[in-house]
Amino acid sequence: MSSQADSRELSRGQQTLHDAVNSRRIYEPVRGVHPRIELPDEEYEEWLDGNREVEYVVINFSDAEEVVERDGDLSQVLEPWHIPLILGTEHDDDVNERTFQDVVDLLEVVQPAIYVPDVVYSYNWMDEEIQDNAIEAYIGHVRDLQKEIIEQDFDVRLIPTNKGWKYEHFVEYRELYNEFDYEEFAFYAVQYTGGDAGNAINVLHSHVRNSIAAIDMKDIFLIGRLAGDDLFDFAPRVRGATGLRQWKDACSTGDGLSQDPWPEFQENREAKLAVNDGQEQRPVNEFSDKKEDN
Repeated sequence: MSSQADSRELSRGQQTLHDAVNSRRIYEPVRGVHPRIELPDEEYEEWLDGNREVEYVVINFSDAEEVVERDGDLSQVLEPWHIPLILGTEHDDDVNERTFQDVVDLLEVVQPAIYVPDVVYSYNWMDEEIQDNAIEAYIGHVRDLQKEIIEQDFDVRLIPTNKGWKYEHFVEYRELYNEFDYEEFAFYAVQYTGGDAGNAINVLHSHVRNSIAAIDMKDIFLIGRLAGDDLFDFAPRVRGATGLRQWKDACSTGDGLSQDPWPEFQENREAKLAVNDGQEQRPVNEFSDKKEDN
């Protein structure tokens, strides 16, 4: 791994060549299939060491905090060409304990980076008024965080995520997207399988379509969805995905994680994700005429 001195001994306002390149790359849409990594963990860190087949490294917020607390930054676990994509989407308790300043402090250290913000929880069993309040709180959090990033001049790009599932829920995001020219959406898909959810892939498809219809973003990045069969039949604007279990299973050997199977796994999953790429995106008003509430 690169040393901290390579990237952090320069005075503030200076950048390494890799930092300068990554500062541009973070503003590109996250397309393709990318691994989520659990840190700090020697097994995953060894897998990342020198791994040139990996571009984005998806890390939970609390994991990134632990690494920063241990090492001072992420340079001991990420190569200079790796782009950290930090997920604020975690267990409710973790999100509830996280302060606004916690987020600002971490983003200052990990930049250049991409961050998917999260705050408050939202579920379909909640009363409609509580759900609406959660969406309002989330949008307000993203707006405040974006303003702070602009004021602090951080090399950080935000990708909002889903709080809600109905067309009307996502309409609430329009003003935010117009205000900051967002063109990408990170759709948290973990809750659509397991536990009481069953295998609700068709429901997930409909909720993704609702978000496209309401916000008309250009790209959607799926979080927690890498099973091969699950990547079929999404709307054409779903162009990126991340997950953990599937790629880890594919790369596991008797000696631990191997880098060698990753390119084939990535190519296979990207081929499934790209099935609809050749199709023309249906007009937004065609979606909105058929609002899906399930």
